[in-house]
Amino acid sequence: MLIFWILVDVMSENEKKTDVAGADDLSKRVEEVIDKYINPQLLEHKGWIELVDVFPEERTATVRFRGECSGCMKVDDDLEQIVVPQIRHYIREIRHVEIDDSIDPGVWEQAKNLFTHKD
Repeated sequence: MLIFWILVDVMSENEKKTDVAGADDLSKRVEEVIDKYINPQLLEHKGWIELVDVFPEERTATVRFRGECSGCMKVDDDLEQIVVPQIRHYIREIRHVEIDDSIDPGVWEQAKNLFTHKD
């Protein structure tokens, strides 16, 4: 019985080490899940997601919906039914996925130029 508890304790320590893995490694793993499992489903509706950032300490990933998914009213459904389950299944370090709905600075500048342009 003692050996079992020692093994469990060692495994728990190893899990803690992988849970606080570097953000770069975690980002790559999340991107792989997005590319392999999530985007093929979203592309059926001419949309996709991209990873914005990963916060290992908060166990959170932030994604941005693109294509036809950007601004779609069903984005919350896609997040809860497709994105979150897939990421949680393959990457146990991530427990929360948030949507970044901010406007890209380059797009914002283009829009400002269009509306402030005088003939």
